[in-house]
Amino acid sequence: MDANEIAFFVAVMDAGSFANASRKLGIDRSNISRRIHNIEKEIGAVLLARTTRSMRPTEAGEILYERGVAINAQVTEANRAVLSLRSEVRGPLHISCAPLLWRLHMQKIFWAFCAEHPEVQLSITLRNEVNFTRESVDVALRVIDDLVDTVVARQLGHVSWNLCASPAYLRRNGTPKTPQELAEHAWLSIRTRPMLEFTRGIESWRVKPFSRVECGSHSVLHEAALAGLGLGFVPSYATHEDFARRRLVPLLTGYDVLPTPGTRLYAVTPKSRYVASQVRCLLDFLCEKTSGEPVWQKKG
Repeated sequence: MDANEIAFFVAVMDAGSFANASRKLGIDRSNISRRIHNIEKEIGAVLLARTTRSMRPTEAGEILYERGVAINAQVTEANRAVLSLRSEVRGPLHISCAPLLWRLHMQKIFWAFCAEHPEVQLSITLRNEVNFTRESVDVALRVIDDLVDTVVARQLGHVSWNLCASPAYLRRNGTPKTPQELAEHAWLSIRTRPMLEFTRGIESWRVKPFSRVECGSHSVLHEAALAGLGLGFVPSYATHEDFARRRLVPLLTGYDVLPTPGTRLYAVTPKSRYVASQVRCLLDFLCEKTSGEPVWQKKG
C-alpha cells in the first residue's frame, strides 16, 4: 500500500462518514467505498465496520489510522524542512489560537506578519484546544501553566482572570461583597458546577455556584457578561478595554481565586528535528511584537 492510499484512508476517517468525505474530497461515495474496499483487499483485513448511517474503525482500522496520521505528519515535516532551506520566508504556516484572544489582539499581529512576508500561506484554526499531530499545527497560542515535554514554548506574556459583571446586571441584582454572596448570583462558566477557592491572606472560602450559562468558549462567556446575563471570570486581554470603558465592572478584587485556565501566554510548537524558516520567523516576530508588558496588563 502506498502513502497516497494511507492518506486517503486518514482523510475518510477524519471526515467521519462517507457522505462527509465525498463533500470534502470531491469524490462520489461509490468511488470512496471502492477505494476503501481495495485497500482492505490489499492488506487482507476489514478496516471499517459500515452501516447505512455510520462507520467505525475496526482494530485494524484504528492501527492504520494512527500510523497514517503519524506518516502524514512526517511527510508534512519533510516538505517544510526542504522549504526551510530557501533563503526567503515562504511556504505554508498553520497556526491555532483561542477565538477571543485572536479577535481582540493577535489578528493584528498576524496581518502585519503576512504583509511583511507575502510568500507565506497562512492557515488559521480558531479553537481552545490543539492536537499538533492530527491537525498539523505549526504554532499554537495558548494560555496555560503546565507544559508537556512534547512541545517547545516561548512565553509571550501574562494573563490574569478577572471576576466581573456588567453595570446593568449589578444594578438589577446588587454587587457581591464577599465570596459567599456569589451563590445568590447567576454564573457564567466553562463548567456547570465549578468549585472555586477564594483566598485573602490566610483565610480561604470554597464556593460552588450554579451556572446560568455554561460554555467551553471564553468568547461566548465574555459576550454573555457584556449582555448582562451574569458574572464570571474573563481573561485580562478581554477586560482591559471593558474596564476602561465601564462595559464591565471588576468584583472582589481583594481576593485571589483558584483554579484558573492559566496565567501565561505561550507560543507553542511541537518538538521537531526540523523547524521551518517561516515558523522560526513567526516566533521571532511574535516575541518582538509582544516584548515587554502586554497592553492588557498595564495600569491606567
